[in-house]
Amino acid sequence: MSDLVANRTGAALDRMEPELSRPPGRTEMEKALPGLFDYCGRPLDSEFKHYETGFKLYMNGRRKPMQKFYYAAKTDQHPKGVCFFAVEVVPGDTGGFQVTSFGPLKAPTGEQVPDFLR
Repeated sequence: MSDLVANRTGAALDRMEPELSRPPGRTEMEKALPGLFDYCGRPLDSEFKHYETGFKLYMNGRRKPMQKFYYAAKTDQHPKGVCFFAVEVVPGDTGGFQVTSFGPLKAPTGEQVPDFLR
């Protein structure tokens, strides 16, 4: 999340699993980033709110333990409390951790956000 706040999208992509951080996956991710930021805006800060544990199930049947982190963020389009970001992390195949997905979540107008994000 700190890479996104600092506008280091390349560094954020470097932290992703190999199939997403190298071509052709990286090329697709680079194309998708502007759409993610159009949806909610570019994060200007972040505040950790919640985490969950579970499993990431891959199309080939492989399964890895996963942690999902939620952050509230002020963006260049919205005040804090409207947009949230979720980041899913799994153990890397050669050690450490890698991001398997990240993206914005937007509170619908007039809707209450879940208690764990307040």
